[in-house]
Amino acid sequence: MTFLSWFTVFCYIFFPKVFVVLNIPCLAGFILTPVFFFRVIRFMTRVELEEQFPSLHYLVPALIGAVFLVWSLCVPFDVQEAIVKSRDLSVAGEYALYSRLFTSKPLLRFIFTLVYYCFIARLLVRYYRKASHSDSLARKPARWVIFLIILSLILAFSSVMSVIMPRSSIVTSIYTAIAALSISAQYMLLTFLIIRRKYLLYALHVEPVIIDKSTVGNDKHGENIMIGEIEEIAGQKDGRRSFAGKLTRNQLNTYFRKQKPYLQADFKITDLVEGMDVNRSVLSAFINQNYGVNFNRFVNQWRLRELERLISLPSNKGKSIAKLSAKAGFAELRQYYRAIAAEK
Repeated sequence: MTFLSWFTVFCYIFFPKVFVVLNIPCLAGFILTPVFFFRVIRFMTRVELEEQFPSLHYLVPALIGAVFLVWSLCVPFDVQEAIVKSRDLSVAGEYALYSRLFTSKPLLRFIFTLVYYCFIARLLVRYYRKASHSDSLARKPARWVIFLIILSLILAFSSVMSVIMPRSSIVTSIYTAIAALSISAQYMLLTFLIIRRKYLLYALHVEPVIIDKSTVGNDKHGENIMIGEIEEIAGQKDGRRSFAGKLTRNQLNTYFRKQKPYLQADFKITDLVEGMDVNRSVLSAFINQNYGVNFNRFVNQWRLRELERLISLPSNKGKSIAKLSAKAGFAELRQYYRAIAAEK
């Protein structure tokens, strides 16, 4: 939406006819960008398992867009083009009121930006205070949140100045450039943290892990586990796995043996990325280098071993291979045959 708004501004300056055609998308880009950004922040700071974003936030933009669209259909194309070329806040005559609405997009952008950035600041400050005094969160608020708030305030301030300053003044261009740099810095910051797998502002609520030293060598189900596994559990700090960003064969095998993610027919490498907290490229390269197979074949090998175990159970005697392969995680019988062929 941000790209769309800047592209329409470019058309407004250099291609008036194109801008008239993109009039409604320009309005949408101006007023929906802060709404979507607010939704991103709400999503990143949520503590519920599911996001709950009221659709009411889209109602006002939808009504404004509908009024603008219907009104534009009643105004000749050449009149709208003349409004764009004139660069005036309004034109006199029959379409004076429409011209005021036509040229009110910067004002609407300022209003929506101001309102929703106030929502964002209030949300972050309130949540920051709550999380800082809470022991039920796996991690405390990230420090880069403060930098994000500063960028938001700079963007809001530059938006205000771009509206109140005279349009012919060079100062307006300076504030516009500041706004563009602030938006770019926001997106670069968020993208960088996504790449680094630190895209949550705050961690979700977790139950503390308590290890009884008297049961060392057994898990909570009474099954034997390796000392390395106990060390991994005990080494968890701040709700993150102790092997975050690192990976060994023992850790990967332990995860598959204990969690059995391969039983899910739609299990993907992105799911394993979430479970192991390791970069996808690193994980894929690790499997190729240490097991000599790709991810799909690696998962199917675990499914084949699980299928052998199921077949060996007396309770499964007489059951079809199709049913047992489905229990082992194969989506369909054809996938099982392909896995067998790959191993041969």
